Amino acid sequence: MSFRKYFLVPAIMFTLLVFGTGFNTGSSNQEIIQNGDVYYFANTIVMKVKTNNGESVLLADLPVLLNEANSSFRFTNAEFLFPRKNTDRDFGLDNIVIVNYESESDPNFVASKIRGLKEVEWAEPRFLYSLLFDPNDPSYASQWNLHKIQAANAWDINQGDTSIVIAIIDTGVDWDHPDLAANIWINHGEIPDNGIDDGGNGYIDDVRGWDFGGLTGIPDNDPMEDRPDHGTHVAGIASAVTNNGIGIAAIGFKCKIMAVKTSQDNIRNPQGQALIAYGYEGIVYATDNGAHVINCSWGGGNFSILAQEVINYATANGSLVVAAAGNSGNSSSFYPAGYDNVLSVASTTTNDTKSGFSTFGPSVDISAPGSNIYSTWQDNVYATLSGTSMASPLAAGTAALVFAQFPNYSPLQVGEQVRVTSDNIDHLNPNFQNLIGKGRINAHNALITTNAISVRGIEFVFSDDPPGGNGDGIFQAGETISLGIRVKNYLNPVNNLTITLQSKNNYSTIQNGMFNVSSLGMLQTADNFSNKFTFTLSTMPANARLPFILNFSAGSYTDYQWTETLGNPTYATQSGNDVSLTITSKGTLAYNDFPNNIQGDGFRYQEGPNLLFEGAIILATSAAQVSDAARGANQSFQNTDFTVIQPFILNVPGQHADYQGTGVFSDDAAGSNKIGITSTLNSYSYVNAPHNNYIILRYSLKNTTSSVISNLHAGLFFDWDIIDGSGEGDITQWDETGKLGYVRNTTSGPPTLVASALISSEDHGFWAIKNDGGDGGFSIYDGFTDAEKWQALSNGIGKPNAGPGDVSHVISGGPFTIAPGDTIDVAFVVAAGSNLEELRTSIANARIRFEGILTFTHEEEPGVPLTFGLSQNYPNPFNPGTVISWQSPVGSLQSLKVYDVLGREVAALVNEYKQAGTHSVEFNATGLPSGVYFYRLNAGSFSETKKMILLR
Repeated sequence: MSFRKYFLVPAIMFTLLVFGTGFNTGSSNQEIIQNGDVYYFANTIVMKVKTNNGESVLLADLPVLLNEANSSFRFTNAEFLFPRKNTDRDFGLDNIVIVNYESESDPNFVASKIRGLKEVEWAEPRFLYSLLFDPNDPSYASQWNLHKIQAANAWDINQGDTSIVIAIIDTGVDWDHPDLAANIWINHGEIPDNGIDDGGNGYIDDVRGWDFGGLTGIPDNDPMEDRPDHGTHVAGIASAVTNNGIGIAAIGFKCKIMAVKTSQDNIRNPQGQALIAYGYEGIVYATDNGAHVINCSWGGGNFSILAQEVINYATANGSLVVAAAGNSGNSSSFYPAGYDNVLSVASTTTNDTKSGFSTFGPSVDISAPGSNIYSTWQDNVYATLSGTSMASPLAAGTAALVFAQFPNYSPLQVGEQVRVTSDNIDHLNPNFQNLIGKGRINAHNALITTNAISVRGIEFVFSDDPPGGNGDGIFQAGETISLGIRVKNYLNPVNNLTITLQSKNNYSTIQNGMFNVSSLGMLQTADNFSNKFTFTLSTMPANARLPFILNFSAGSYTDYQWTETLGNPTYATQSGNDVSLTITSKGTLAYNDFPNNIQGDGFRYQEGPNLLFEGAIILATSAAQVSDAARGANQSFQNTDFTVIQPFILNVPGQHADYQGTGVFSDDAAGSNKIGITSTLNSYSYVNAPHNNYIILRYSLKNTTSSVISNLHAGLFFDWDIIDGSGEGDITQWDETGKLGYVRNTTSGPPTLVASALISSEDHGFWAIKNDGGDGGFSIYDGFTDAEKWQALSNGIGKPNAGPGDVSHVISGGPFTIAPGDTIDVAFVVAAGSNLEELRTSIANARIRFEGILTFTHEEEPGVPLTFGLSQNYPNPFNPGTVISWQSPVGSLQSLKVYDVLGREVAALVNEYKQAGTHSVEFNATGLPSGVYFYRLNAGSFSETKKMILLR
């Protein structure tokens, strides 16, 4: 079981958890989990319920439904995140609910287990977000930021309007501050203090906005800051009362401030800073109550489906979301600034250089002054703060003026007007070109420019379809990839537009990089799908980021936009017949990112729903020596004992199958506890019957130590979910007749059965698991320990059945003995069918086919190596010729080049796709002077260099 240990410190109760650090929120008794810089509520998930013919699951029935699917989590109650108001909403926000549960399981794990229910569209933890400021000593420094963006000149054009509303989604606002009070938004549809929701928006007496958190989790109608935290400073930058003879001026001038408090006083990080707990409820409130601009000076590194849906809702209903880019000082992902439809704002100094703390990167749209900004502060005073928290409201206030100047513009048009009229400062930031947005905002330009142009890519389609690639969706060396784009012109008409594709990586060469558009009117679109961009890929590492820039030009208009894709990914989905399975390079099956389970397709039968939650290989010689990639003692994280040597590559067709994948990994990452095995995985699947409903997984296990490995057991762990992804009603059993383990559903679920079996030997092992331990066996909801893994691997047919319920099983073989340098094959099959007899037949066919594979590989490829290697040339020294040999366990694009001592290339001996095997080539050095030379092999992610000597 996981444990919690408490330490009482002033104002905050910390909690040490096996998976991270947490802290209790005080009297609300709501625990918070911290994993790195990501915060989320414990025992809580947020999910969206699907509708069926216009009907959705009743709220009161939801915990019952979830407990029926998986009673181990003990779901207790559910409530709407956005309670239905008098007006209908689009985007399905009314179907988003918060659900609480009692078990100690991490919300990431719980969300991933219920995500597959047919009633659930998506599920995720309920995240919290950090504020983005660095406090300095208060001072009465001049407001350089307003001068920098030409605010005074802008006010000569437009001072905003009292009808334009800027919502401050933050820690609250000191709404009676003498420099804010006159600009505070008032809900005139509400009669103060009568206890009635006069305006019909679902909030009683919300005269000046709303407080979603209160002091201890009880919402109220007073959005005043609980203590001097953040929000009052942000509000003053956006639209403090200007030209009133006191305090400060603000870019928003006459625009109103809607105060929306989304913090809770007793929810704070370990440093005592408030966390934003209800930011997306605040965005919906602001949208529903007419905010034109919504400022978010907070965020975090976690992507949230809920957040993107809320932002889409706000944008479609008239609100522009402006967000701080982050204070990381690097280019890490940050949200909400990184979401679609958000104006992301980085921070600059008085010299127009990037503030040292400011996040930068492709998702940044613009920059704005954010260093040493003087503004209002709680309790009627003023303070100077720095951060992207300060830059964002300056951009938000500018956007408010644009709304007043261009009243017919949509939110995205307003954002683009602010962006494209900014001052380019790349020359002052040479190390951040195209990484801190189009420029630093210029309020005057944003108001006077009436002919601005902004063309943006709104759809990007990367493809490796023939003839350039093999169509498997995996972008690999040697392929020519196409990129189709659709662009939209948000502002004024443009003629003779040229769009060029520029590579910003070292692995792609542009072949066709130009797209011309003769004319494009306001809000019109165009695409290049009839003549797509193309680029060719060279050798690259695993999971190589492939960023590109689109450059736009038409007369005086120039612009850019980033896009990217992934090359040589460490996982692929092997399909092509009735079954498909995602296979990774690190020893896992089904998904590459457990427990989020987004990277991959799981296991599917006849294009049906996913049936596999988690799969992984386990190797062990004892309970004390286990190397594996399955979930560990903490169920929310998989063990990472394997090191990728050669990423998994799918070949269509393969040497011995219609679809054949190959990858190589070792257990070196297990450190001093490693067994010392390098595993070469070959996967085989076939198109035609009767071999079209299974996949063979052949693990060639090589002993890389100098000692005999004995008592080795090898197996695969599968957490199957036959019904709706939850596994409720599933049973798993050993079938002695077919020598296989299978899973079926005992309820009204689908008729599909799945099976796995050892097919390389007769020393079968099987262990059935009821995941919650309810049948007297061990539970893996509280983690899957090494002792439990060894028990499941090493006891033959140790536990022949489990369920009904959420079930898993381990299929295994052993014990095996491997001499130093020797290799053994341990192979399994994974199959699906509509009844047990079908499965027996499929497994029998797989055993026959595997014997044929062994015969072919042993006869045709006796020397196929298990690892890459570059041999010393022979003879050495040489004159004038020598032979260079190398070996590769898989086919890949390979290059072999010779260099002199100055690093200059003198010969390219090989630059082509080579099959797995041992290769050699002769190097003739006629015409070269005596001396030392180097030869380098690049094959996939493998690279090695050796020295040779030419003697005349």
